[in-house]
Amino acid sequence: MAEKRVSGNTRMSGEERIASILLKAKRHLRQVGHENFSPVEVAQDCGVSEATIYRYFASKQDLLERVAEFWVEELLASAPVPKKNESIYDRLFQVVRHSLWVIHSEPALSKFVLIVVRREPGFKSSRIYSLNKRFTLYTTEVVQDAIAQGIFRSDVPATMVRNMIFGTIEHEVWSYLLGDGDFSLDTSAKLISDIVFRGLAVEPPMNAEVFKRSLAAIEKGIKEIDVAVKKLQE
Repeated sequence: MAEKRVSGNTRMSGEERIASILLKAKRHLRQVGHENFSPVEVAQDCGVSEATIYRYFASKQDLLERVAEFWVEELLASAPVPKKNESIYDRLFQVVRHSLWVIHSEPALSKFVLIVVRREPGFKSSRIYSLNKRFTLYTTEVVQDAIAQGIFRSDVPATMVRNMIFGTIEHEVWSYLLGDGDFSLDTSAKLISDIVFRGLAVEPPMNAEVFKRSLAAIEKGIKEIDVAVKKLQE
């Protein structure tokens, strides 16, 4: 039976074979994590021999890294693009929440990229690094627009703000990636967005409660003036 399956699969083109292996490898990595990842099990899932896996991928590490690249390419193809006519705060919240969602939805892949891939000596010259830069570009563009519109201070480079955002995101999700608890996407995204927006805004937004109290005091003063004017007119 195994030989028949392999024979049937050999009709695939090279690109189709690679795509099939990457899909099965991604599913396997999601289930077991990079620590327990097995090319043998991926081969069995694909209905091919282990030798076939290594015909297309130089090593286990190469296969894992290609899976990570495949994943980020999928993310880039489906990433929601904030609309330019939305407020800076709303756009900032969207990109922060999406980044948190990516990690929350794929903890095993995220952990592999953060713990293994990023520490590789040639990481900055790798394809995954280039793909990651494209992924973070959405956040950088929001910050650049905020600076251009005079909403954010211009003395803090957009790239530094981007680094601060993703550094905070990484710390926020670390316990979750290690299997120690969870986090709320909306709560974490709002807290991070609020800190960044209030810290960089040229004119920090007034606290809502302070605004309400100020408005109430003004309305009270207007009523008192009206009463005083009516008394003078009597």
